[in-house]
Amino acid sequence: MLRNNLAAFNSERSASVKEFPGLKILAAILIPVFFCACAVDRPPTGGPPDHSPLSVVSSIPAAASVNEAPQTIRIGFSHYVSKSELSKSIFFSPLVDDYEVMMHGKEAEIRLYTPLKPNRTYTLTLRSPLKSLDGGHLLDQSWTLPFSTGPVIDHGAIDGRVWTNRMAPARNATVMAYPLSRNSDTPQTRPDYIAQTGPSGAFRFENLSPASYRIVAITDRNGNLQFDPGMEMFSVTSSPAVQTGATGVGLRLAPGDKSARTLSSCRAINNREIEVTFNVQMLARSFELSAMRIENTSTGAALPVLGYYSSSRNSEDATFRLLTAPMESRAWYKLRFSSAGGPPSELTFAGSPRTERYPELSVAIVPASGADNVIPETIRPESGAAIELQCNLPVEESSVKPAVTLTLSDKGQDKPLPLAIARIDSRTYDITPSGGFQHAREYRIQVRAGMLKELVGSASKEPLVESRFGTAGQEAYGEVTGTGTAKAPAVVVEARRSGSAEARQRVVLKPKADGAFSYSFRDLPAGEYTITGFIPSTSGSVSPVTEWNSGSLSPFAPCDPFAAVTVTIRPGWTTDNVRLDIPAPRQTAIDRALPRKKH
Repeated sequence: MLRNNLAAFNSERSASVKEFPGLKILAAILIPVFFCACAVDRPPTGGPPDHSPLSVVSSIPAAASVNEAPQTIRIGFSHYVSKSELSKSIFFSPLVDDYEVMMHGKEAEIRLYTPLKPNRTYTLTLRSPLKSLDGGHLLDQSWTLPFSTGPVIDHGAIDGRVWTNRMAPARNATVMAYPLSRNSDTPQTRPDYIAQTGPSGAFRFENLSPASYRIVAITDRNGNLQFDPGMEMFSVTSSPAVQTGATGVGLRLAPGDKSARTLSSCRAINNREIEVTFNVQMLARSFELSAMRIENTSTGAALPVLGYYSSSRNSEDATFRLLTAPMESRAWYKLRFSSAGGPPSELTFAGSPRTERYPELSVAIVPASGADNVIPETIRPESGAAIELQCNLPVEESSVKPAVTLTLSDKGQDKPLPLAIARIDSRTYDITPSGGFQHAREYRIQVRAGMLKELVGSASKEPLVESRFGTAGQEAYGEVTGTGTAKAPAVVVEARRSGSAEARQRVVLKPKADGAFSYSFRDLPAGEYTITGFIPSTSGSVSPVTEWNSGSLSPFAPCDPFAAVTVTIRPGWTTDNVRLDIPAPRQTAIDRALPRKKH
């Protein structure tokens, strides 16, 4: 009976296929598509979202293995990883360049086609930020797999920390180590070892061959393990060589190269404004209109630039608006930017026919009237203790100071104070009393808005804008004290809000004969600070404005020795016993052991 039913079913199915021949064609198309879809390099879908970071869960050989000369290295990941991303992340020390990468689900297979050398320690490094296949999971810091082809594995180590030029931890910086031989003190192009910094800026080299190394760090945006001027930043150590076993090695990224500042784009917003974007960010207050020149490409006539501003009022920006005299709608213009110390850059753009209807000038004061317990240092940290004048339109800088009056309430009377005006951009200005702000006092600032000279729009009809506010008492501030050592005649020590463009306080100290010194910083608003000190290499007099020397990468020149530590400042508290030991300048015993070139 069952056989008869099956026979009937098969007969019926054959008839259906004959009746609908398109089914054969459809099956021929869908079956390959189905199987190809199964082979696509993507993770399976479904299930709850997984927010865990990418990590390595297994490896063959295991880390620190000896007597291993594998032809294939296997690495297991917590998430799916693409072959192309993994290939870009791999770095072998010493150099291994003849290999192939294969992916099988979450397992990578690296096939080595050149035999490894005997009795050598090898390290495979995976550089961050290696991403998962879906892009949602990152390898937080570099991962290393050390192994030895002989019975012994190298255990040399060097660790330290990389800081930004503004003394914040430099995350994801690439740190490179070059061994220095007795025949050459210049490293080759490719480093022998690499490491990457984590969130705290810390790095660590492990399994190094015992030797002296040159240690440098770069931001390495394109991942080519070479410093690219104009695109990246570098840092060097304060001595030419670092011996394995060294700890706490400090590196600080050099300031951005002003000579590499160039125009990236420009466009006319209307017939009075041009939006310009630079390749790097710059402090708004350092923008110089004299560095910009605009001329009509047909007539050669100059187009005056009257003012500039950041649309977001940021202290630092890459995009600014230039306010000009009226442009011709059908004319083409050439914008030329001359960067100090570097070649000028030029861009061409078309004038805009659009005419903007600018409003009446209006003025705002920060802090607003009625504010109490104001901490002026927090209004714009880069400006120090200052209050801020914000205009909706650019105004002539020379018209600001005559329009502003600042007074201090003293025994019921308003006492006029001398003041200083500092431009942030053509719409935003800092106002500071000459003697600084006092704690727990009441101030009044008045702005006669009609005296401000607007560059576009119409004059303000508001006769007077004012703000009466009270400053916070001493209990709203904290302090930090500490001691340190520096074998030098003078040392510059500063307290800087971590990542800020300007130091909050700076002093020059004269260490004792044994190198000991002490320091203290008071009246610090609450927050995270970096206390740093450096030994100036300048041959002239040292003052609080003496700048730290970042050294040079090519030709190599050490940076000024420095030390840094982060602290948390709390209101009404003293953070004490903060230690700051600055390494000996330039030359160490290791450096002296290196051979000198004969002249």
